[in-house]
Amino acid sequence: MARWYGLWHGGNGYGPPQPDDLEEFSSLADARRKLVDRHRYGYWQCSHFAFTHRAPTDVLTPCVGDDCEITLYSSADGLDYPDRRIFLGPRDGVRIERC
Repeated sequence: MARWYGLWHGGNGYGPPQPDDLEEFSSLADARRKLVDRHRYGYWQCSHFAFTHRAPTDVLTPCVGDDCEITLYSSADGLDYPDRRIFLGPRDGVRIERC
């Protein structure tokens, strides 16, 4: 399985992600699942953040907007342009697109 590195943005209630917020995901499916969990259950269920540049943590993610997304990179060093973008679709689904 390929490892992916991503920056999560919770929507308009959250500030833009910083380079220290980079997370590691085990696969595209893992990143997709975490986006859904943070959006749907984050107000009452802790989400795991496997940060690459600081200690991992489990936190609540309340008030995540419908415009939340994760931009994914194939390398932890190449953050100039994302390889994929995971976001919520118009009918409560999740979309993954190439950038």
